[in-house]
Amino acid sequence: MDQEKLLQKWLNDQLTETEKQAFEQLPDHNLNMKIIEAAKRFKAPDFPIDSKFKLLQYRLRNTHNKVRPMYFAWMYRVAAILVLALIAYFYIASNNVQIFTGNNDQKRVLLPDASLVILNQSSSLEYNSILWYFKRRIKMDGDAYFKVQKGSRFDVHTRHGVVSVIGTQFEVKSYMQLFEVKCFEGVVSVQTSQKNIILTHGEAVVARKDQIKKILMTQKQPQWLTNEIKYKSTPLAVVLHALKKHYGVKIVTKSVDTTKYYTGSLITDNLNLALEVITKAFGLKYYIDQTQKTVIISGQ
Repeated sequence: MDQEKLLQKWLNDQLTETEKQAFEQLPDHNLNMKIIEAAKRFKAPDFPIDSKFKLLQYRLRNTHNKVRPMYFAWMYRVAAILVLALIAYFYIASNNVQIFTGNNDQKRVLLPDASLVILNQSSSLEYNSILWYFKRRIKMDGDAYFKVQKGSRFDVHTRHGVVSVIGTQFEVKSYMQLFEVKCFEGVVSVQTSQKNIILTHGEAVVARKDQIKKILMTQKQPQWLTNEIKYKSTPLAVVLHALKKHYGVKIVTKSVDTTKYYTGSLITDNLNLALEVITKAFGLKYYIDQTQKTVIISGQ
């Protein structure tokens, strides 16, 4: 029997005694025996699949649980910040101060920094008593006289522009088509959509529609503080509007050119005298309807 068949039968443990003796005489008999002995000692390592799989599942769940608390913690922080921001907003908004004056009424307003505002009739101002300590800012409409304490910049915001000062005395008029700023002391900056103008003591700026001009004045304080307002080359419509707001009356004009310019005074403590002065300047007549609180002004 050839060597290959003997080896095959030996591996299958099918050798007869005669074949076994022949196999032991083969040249590679010792090598084959060593291979068999080594194969008997070989054993695959134990690998507990179920336990390893359970360990993997545990680790995955554990990792997932660690992420979720971090996510929710971040959400809680954001929510807390938003709540605090809302509380701060409503607290600041609740400290807005609004002051109004009616017809033929004036008010003295002392600001948090001891600056003084004298608010003329039919006017309003607004400021925030909390934000004031960070920025001195006022929003106003109408006519007001300011005595500003020295300190940081003091801004007056109107529909026509912003008036900025450090420490000074000035007057601001801001109506529908009229914007005037008068400097009685110190330096005043007037910022409009068209230009920036610097005023010093005795200077004023007048803006009507698209025209802005700087003028000199001799006043030492607003004229309405002395029951008289003076006008120079001012449209009659502007003067009549001031009269209406001051006395709280309705004004009706018939055959009157209100675009003409008026130079003179507006008396603020006597309606009849005020109307007499204005109508005589244009040769007009007036009638006061007491029941309707209406003034009728007509041409000759």
